[in-house]
Amino acid sequence: MKTPVLQTERLILRPLTTADAETVYSGWASDPEVNKYMVYVLHRSVSETIEWLKQVEADLNSSDSYLWGFVIRESGQLIGSGGLNFNKGHEMFEVGYNIMKAHWNKGYTSEAMRAAIDFAARELGAVRFYGRHSKDNVFSGKVMEKLGFIYQKDGETAKIDDSSISPSREYLLNITN
Repeated sequence: MKTPVLQTERLILRPLTTADAETVYSGWASDPEVNKYMVYVLHRSVSETIEWLKQVEADLNSSDSYLWGFVIRESGQLIGSGGLNFNKGHEMFEVGYNIMKAHWNKGYTSEAMRAAIDFAARELGAVRFYGRHSKDNVFSGKVMEKLGFIYQKDGETAKIDDSSISPSREYLLNITN
């Protein structure tokens, strides 16, 4: 199913495109503070962000990956991204998200991810979701708890390029009808 546009009270969740490269790069992909706990490697140039966004565009019709840009409805400002990727090891969708520092602690991430989870439950029939965060990133844990995720166990998470491994916390969300 093609990644749809979703709306919440304050946000529009829409597919990211290469046209978003400058905002994504300067807003969060190149920010060491935002990247500190992420699995992706810090982007060193806009061209790296463009290459990543090309892959995002190529996955737009994938049934295993749904990624949205988080846009504030009132201003039209792109402030973050997140979504769901099917984790084959856990046989369920895994949530992931990040947001510009200027918009931390405003509830945007929880609001966006609630819409993503609701979409997956309603349209894809998903009933279980997996989430994890760096142990040091307590705010990401608070987002998961707001979404109803339940802590399961400690684990380890590696950067995509295997440049580092950090202790993590793993969560599950079960949706009942």
